[in-house]
Amino acid sequence: GFIALPIVIPEICMGVAMLAFFSRIGWPTGMPWPLNLSAITIAHIAFSFPFVAIVVRARMAGFNRELEEASRDLGATEWQTFRHVIFPYMRPGLVAGALLAFTLSLDDFVITFFTSGPESVTFPVKVYSMVRFSVTPEVNAASTVLVVITLIVAALMLRVQRPGQAGSP
Repeated sequence: GFIALPIVIPEICMGVAMLAFFSRIGWPTGMPWPLNLSAITIAHIAFSFPFVAIVVRARMAGFNRELEEASRDLGATEWQTFRHVIFPYMRPGLVAGALLAFTLSLDDFVITFFTSGPESVTFPVKVYSMVRFSVTPEVNAASTVLVVITLIVAALMLRVQRPGQAGSP
Protein backbone atom coordinates (compact mmCIF):
# COMPACT_ATOMS: atom_id res chain seq x y z
CA GLY A 1 0.00 0.00 0.00
CA PHE A 2 0.95 3.59 0.61
CA ILE A 3 3.41 2.67 3.35
CA ALA A 4 5.85 1.31 0.76
CA LEU A 5 5.58 4.36 -1.48
CA PRO A 6 8.83 6.02 -0.29
CA ILE A 7 10.69 2.83 -1.22
CA VAL A 8 9.76 3.09 -4.90
CA ILE A 9 9.77 6.89 -5.27
CA PRO A 10 13.13 8.21 -6.50
CA GLU A 11 15.03 10.11 -3.82
CA ILE A 12 15.13 13.28 -5.90
CA CYS A 13 11.31 13.29 -6.04
CA MET A 14 11.13 12.64 -2.30
CA GLY A 15 13.58 15.48 -1.63
CA VAL A 16 11.68 17.95 -3.81
CA ALA A 17 8.36 16.85 -2.26
CA MET A 18 9.74 17.35 1.24
CA LEU A 19 11.07 20.78 0.29
CA ALA A 20 7.65 21.72 -1.10
CA PHE A 21 5.97 20.33 2.02
CA PHE A 22 8.16 22.33 4.40
CA SER A 23 7.78 25.43 2.24
CA ARG A 24 3.98 25.24 2.44
CA ILE A 25 3.47 24.36 6.10
CA GLY A 26 4.32 26.70 8.90
CA TRP A 27 4.01 27.29 12.59
CA PRO A 28 0.65 28.38 14.04
CA THR A 29 2.18 31.86 14.36
CA GLY A 30 2.44 32.11 10.58
CA MET A 31 6.22 31.76 10.50
CA PRO A 32 7.57 29.38 7.83
CA TRP A 33 8.97 26.02 8.88
CA PRO A 34 12.75 26.41 9.14
CA LEU A 35 14.92 24.09 7.08
CA ASN A 36 17.07 22.82 9.92
CA LEU A 37 17.68 19.60 11.85
CA SER A 38 13.98 19.17 12.65
CA ALA A 39 13.05 19.23 8.95
CA ILE A 40 15.88 16.80 8.17
CA THR A 41 14.72 14.48 10.96
CA ILE A 42 11.09 14.49 9.80
CA ALA A 43 12.14 13.87 6.19
CA HIS A 44 14.42 10.99 7.17
CA ILE A 45 11.71 9.42 9.32
CA ALA A 46 9.29 9.63 6.40
CA PHE A 47 11.92 8.09 4.13
CA SER A 48 13.10 5.34 6.52
CA PHE A 49 9.81 4.31 8.15
CA PRO A 50 8.71 1.95 5.35
CA PHE A 51 11.98 0.03 5.56
CA VAL A 52 11.59 -0.40 9.32
CA ALA A 53 7.92 -1.35 8.96
CA ILE A 54 8.72 -4.06 6.41
CA VAL A 55 11.44 -5.58 8.60
CA VAL A 56 9.26 -5.54 11.74
CA ARG A 57 6.26 -6.85 9.82
CA ALA A 58 8.34 -9.73 8.47
CA ARG A 59 9.48 -10.53 12.00
CA MET A 60 5.94 -10.40 13.39
CA ALA A 61 4.58 -12.62 10.59
CA GLY A 62 6.02 -15.60 12.44
CA PHE A 63 4.57 -14.58 15.80
CA ASN A 64 2.47 -17.26 17.44
CA ARG A 65 -0.71 -15.58 18.69
CA GLU A 66 -1.18 -18.44 21.13
CA LEU A 67 1.66 -16.97 23.20
CA GLU A 68 -0.29 -13.75 23.54
CA GLU A 69 -3.47 -15.63 24.41
CA ALA A 70 -1.62 -17.75 26.97
CA SER A 71 -0.26 -14.62 28.60
CA ARG A 72 -3.74 -13.12 28.82
CA ASP A 73 -5.15 -16.43 30.16
CA LEU A 74 -2.52 -16.37 32.90
CA GLY A 75 -3.80 -12.99 34.05
CA ALA A 76 -1.35 -10.60 32.40
CA THR A 77 -2.58 -7.15 31.48
CA GLU A 78 -2.26 -5.85 27.93
CA TRP A 79 0.83 -3.88 28.94
CA GLN A 80 2.44 -6.91 30.62
CA THR A 81 1.68 -9.04 27.57
CA PHE A 82 3.25 -6.46 25.31
CA ARG A 83 6.27 -5.95 27.57
CA HIS A 84 7.04 -9.60 28.34
CA VAL A 85 5.78 -11.47 25.26
CA ILE A 86 5.34 -9.29 22.19
CA PHE A 87 8.18 -6.79 22.58
CA PRO A 88 10.93 -9.38 23.22
CA TYR A 89 9.81 -11.22 20.10
CA MET A 90 9.71 -7.98 18.10
CA ARG A 91 13.08 -6.66 19.39
CA PRO A 92 15.35 -8.26 16.72
CA GLY A 93 13.18 -6.78 13.98
CA LEU A 94 13.21 -3.37 15.65
CA VAL A 95 16.99 -3.45 16.04
CA ALA A 96 17.48 -4.56 12.43
CA GLY A 97 15.06 -1.88 11.23
CA ALA A 98 16.76 0.80 13.32
CA LEU A 99 20.17 -0.14 11.96
CA LEU A 100 18.79 -0.14 8.42
CA ALA A 101 17.16 3.27 8.95
CA PHE A 102 20.38 4.66 10.42
CA THR A 103 22.40 3.35 7.50
CA LEU A 104 19.96 4.74 4.95
CA SER A 105 19.89 8.13 6.68
CA LEU A 106 23.66 8.29 7.00
CA ASP A 107 24.04 7.52 3.32
CA ASP A 108 21.25 9.73 2.01
CA PHE A 109 22.49 12.93 0.45
CA VAL A 110 19.58 14.00 -1.75
CA ILE A 111 16.81 14.26 0.85
CA THR A 112 19.22 15.85 3.33
CA PHE A 113 20.36 18.39 0.75
CA PHE A 114 16.81 19.47 -0.07
CA THR A 115 15.61 19.70 3.54
CA SER A 116 18.64 21.33 5.16
CA GLY A 117 19.21 25.03 5.42
CA PRO A 118 22.54 26.82 5.13
CA GLU A 119 23.25 26.47 8.86
CA SER A 120 22.64 22.71 8.88
CA VAL A 121 25.76 20.81 7.86
CA THR A 122 25.20 17.07 8.02
CA PHE A 123 27.67 14.30 7.27
CA PRO A 124 26.44 13.48 3.73
CA VAL A 125 26.36 17.15 2.73
CA LYS A 126 29.80 17.76 4.25
CA VAL A 127 31.32 14.76 2.45
CA TYR A 128 29.70 15.80 -0.83
CA SER A 129 31.08 19.32 -0.52
CA MET A 130 34.54 17.90 0.28
CA VAL A 131 34.69 15.50 -2.70
CA ARG A 132 33.30 17.86 -5.33
CA PHE A 133 36.81 18.79 -6.42
CA SER A 134 39.04 16.00 -5.08
CA VAL A 135 39.14 13.29 -2.46
CA THR A 136 40.92 14.68 0.56
CA PRO A 137 42.59 12.83 3.44
CA GLU A 138 39.68 13.93 5.66
CA VAL A 139 37.21 12.05 3.45
CA ASN A 140 39.43 8.97 3.50
CA ALA A 141 39.70 9.19 7.30
CA ALA A 142 35.93 9.62 7.71
CA SER A 143 35.29 6.65 5.44
CA THR A 144 37.75 4.52 7.37
CA VAL A 145 36.15 5.48 10.69
CA LEU A 146 32.70 4.58 9.32
CA VAL A 147 33.90 1.20 8.06
CA VAL A 148 35.56 0.42 11.42
CA ILE A 149 32.44 1.47 13.35
CA THR A 150 30.29 -0.66 11.03
CA LEU A 151 32.52 -3.68 11.57
CA ILE A 152 32.47 -3.18 15.35
CA VAL A 153 28.67 -2.87 15.43
CA ALA A 154 28.29 -5.94 13.20
CA ALA A 155 30.64 -7.94 15.43
CA LEU A 156 28.77 -6.83 18.55
CA MET A 157 25.43 -7.76 17.01
CA LEU A 158 26.73 -11.21 16.08
CA ARG A 159 28.14 -11.67 19.56
CA VAL A 160 24.99 -10.50 21.36
CA GLN A 161 22.70 -12.60 19.22
CA ARG A 162 22.68 -16.09 20.67
CA PRO A 163 22.39 -19.15 18.44
CA GLY A 164 18.77 -19.84 17.60
CA GLN A 165 17.60 -16.41 18.69
CA ALA A 166 16.85 -15.09 15.21
CA GLY A 167 14.03 -17.52 14.48
CA SER A 168 12.78 -18.47 17.92
CA PRO A 169 10.50 -16.48 20.23
